Amino acid sequence: MATRTFRANAAKALVCSMLLFSAFESCGAAHPILSGGRMTGPGRLTPKSLGLKALRGGGEGVITHATPLPLKDALGDKASSVAASSGDKVTLKLSINYGLDNGVIVATGPSEAFGKGNVNKAPKMQRKGGERWELTVQVPLDLELVDYQYVVLSKTQRFEGLIAPRSVSLKGLAPGATLDIQDAFRSPKLATLATSCFSKAVFGRGEQPNHLQTQNKRAPMGEVVWAGAGSGEQLLRLVLYAPRIEAGHSVWACGKAEGLGAWSVSNALPMLSVGSGLYVGQVAVKAGEEHEYKYFIADAQGNVVCKEKDVRKAVTDSGVKFAVIDEAFNYPTKVYKAAGVAIPVSGIKTRDSTGIGEFLDLKMVVDWCTKTGLQLIQILPINDSGEDPSPYSASSSFALHPSYVRPSAVCDYYAKTMGIDMSGCTGWATSLIEKLNKNWKIDHPKVLDEKRRIMDAIFDKVGQAKVMADEGLQKWLKDSASWVKVYAAFKVQLSKEKTCNNKWWDCTTWSRRAEDAEAMTAAGSEGYGEACRVFFVQYHLHLQLQEAARHAEMNGIAIKGDIPIGVTRCSSDVWAEPHLFKLDRNCGAPGDPEQNWGFPPYNWDAMHRDGCSWWRRRLQHMEQYFHAYRIDHVLGFFRMWEIPKHGGGGQYVPQGGLREAGLKNLRAIQTASNMMICGEDLGNVPPEVPPVLLELGILGLRVQRWCEGHTWKYDYLAVAAASCH
Repeated sequence: MATRTFRANAAKALVCSMLLFSAFESCGAAHPILSGGRMTGPGRLTPKSLGLKALRGGGEGVITHATPLPLKDALGDKASSVAASSGDKVTLKLSINYGLDNGVIVATGPSEAFGKGNVNKAPKMQRKGGERWELTVQVPLDLELVDYQYVVLSKTQRFEGLIAPRSVSLKGLAPGATLDIQDAFRSPKLATLATSCFSKAVFGRGEQPNHLQTQNKRAPMGEVVWAGAGSGEQLLRLVLYAPRIEAGHSVWACGKAEGLGAWSVSNALPMLSVGSGLYVGQVAVKAGEEHEYKYFIADAQGNVVCKEKDVRKAVTDSGVKFAVIDEAFNYPTKVYKAAGVAIPVSGIKTRDSTGIGEFLDLKMVVDWCTKTGLQLIQILPINDSGEDPSPYSASSSFALHPSYVRPSAVCDYYAKTMGIDMSGCTGWATSLIEKLNKNWKIDHPKVLDEKRRIMDAIFDKVGQAKVMADEGLQKWLKDSASWVKVYAAFKVQLSKEKTCNNKWWDCTTWSRRAEDAEAMTAAGSEGYGEACRVFFVQYHLHLQLQEAARHAEMNGIAIKGDIPIGVTRCSSDVWAEPHLFKLDRNCGAPGDPEQNWGFPPYNWDAMHRDGCSWWRRRLQHMEQYFHAYRIDHVLGFFRMWEIPKHGGGGQYVPQGGLREAGLKNLRAIQTASNMMICGEDLGNVPPEVPPVLLELGILGLRVQRWCEGHTWKYDYLAVAAASCH
């Protein structure tokens, strides 16, 4: 078979200047815990089997999900024997070390004891000398799981990373119990590594079954139970943040206490994965003793691949039965850096493409990335923009652009799943490849028209009844119910109102409204046949992009999408939810001349009234395909240059309170998914923007030509690139 090539005619180098991929270097000097490995050469550890068979329950080098950590399901009735009644409380004695010259630290969370999420009402911690801060609060025992985070109030506010939430389980505690909790501040910088960009792709490699077999057992934090301490003992719960864990690897704790293996690696304590890069272990220790321990990472064969250098020493309150120590893994190299490539899907033309780069062509870019040592592929927006070739003029924030479908793969789908003879359509698809690929440039109107015609022909060949009876399509329709029927109805009505969509044209004046979408797409309706064709095309776009995304994950490559700053006036989003947009104004930018982009600004007040549901649905939909995303013009989440729809002379809205607006808007979308966020923060950047992005762990963009080449001055969380798109 001839070697296939892709034409990266729009490729640009992209470097994610974040945290150096050397998590598996040696941590340093030898210690009893490290007796299973031998040092060869400077700073290198040659793996050697540690004989962890007893804890893994399988053959040599096989890790199972065995763990002594008590869980609710395993304890059965015992876990509920201490069920709390109304009014029962437990005491949390919180402490944290944090250097702060001026200011105060508060602990905030959703419960009343932590101010119900209001930083201004959250309890303040007291400085107890040096860098130690303490706080004692009482919480209802029936909460079972208490969520909280620390916020530093100084000249600015500094939040802990939202991506790796802090919580403590109360299950198994008796009324009146006290917990001694020693925390370490969870930096948003490090929390970025807990996003799906790393946990699912770069490190996680698609969470394949063979890898899961040798990783730590998984359970939610709320299922962890306090149980197992005897007379004169204290239950010590170790909570570890360790996001840089390769697929198939596992985290262990070993220490002086018998429950930690008495420094014998073969008796080390396996940790429980509770998600977001957090691991939990629990052991009974003698009350009043100093705890000595450290953590290590083992591969699937039981070899130490990363170990902490120094022994950890901690003292907990001897008068308390239950204690928690929450900390982060001490990696030998404190920073991790990744590199990638930025290229629009349209620019990945291969010998299999039909006149334009297609979703399935991303698989070849993935293969190239694995050979060149890259970890990320950034693409431009891929939503349906109709006849407008600009990817930033989407007519839907959910639907994918029909240009990126591969007709030959659709033919293969029905030949394999339904046994239909698709040879005629396959031949047509092959001839189209030869016809459209002769042109080096992309002829968008021609490609779109040719693909529409052949997709219609495939639909007719299979037959509407068989297409719609497909179980896979029916499941996808159900999963996509929040947008797909409205989008299909929008396309049906668009064809009646006008032959093309235009970002300046207001679809809210149409004779049919989005409330009619169900009736317009119902079986037997006038528009049902056309709606079925829309479902058909979108379903195969979904399958092909999902196939490319899965291929990327399994090879340790993350795909980064792009969110335009706005949506067009003639879009299914505006048609369905016009109240979410300021339709009497346009977005733009100040200058001479003033820029008018034609998009209606977001109505953030209306969006927040329903918890930013539109954003949450949009981002959760994107998360099916992407591991990270770029926010176009992130400054628009702080303030937007708003221009009257008919006329000029705009102004910034809001003109004050930028910090509060940016935090509120960005926090709302950050919690909607686990994707890594990168903000395009170029232009006239208000001083409030950088601190907020840092607090939330959102990467900024640094373009070399615009910073006089001073790349060494880049922020820690930054995307370093040659250009902005």
